Amino acid sequence: MLTVTKLAESCGLSRSTVLYYESIGLLRASARSAANYRRYSDEDAARLRQIRIYRDAGLTLADIRAIL
Repeated sequence: MLTVTKLAESCGLSRSTVLYYESIGLLRASARSAANYRRYSDEDAARLRQIRIYRDAGLTLADIRAIL
């Protein structure tokens, strides 16, 4: 399981970008720790990498939401 910071670093994004994607529903933390921190799975990381690929290809967030 990854924290939001580790997930962001692994995908070459900022922490705030990951939190923004979560706030608009493109990504969701799969769990919370006992201290209520977001925890992301390998599947969440794969989804974020796919979002990044779509963004790098020039797709809008609305287009990405429709695809996912």
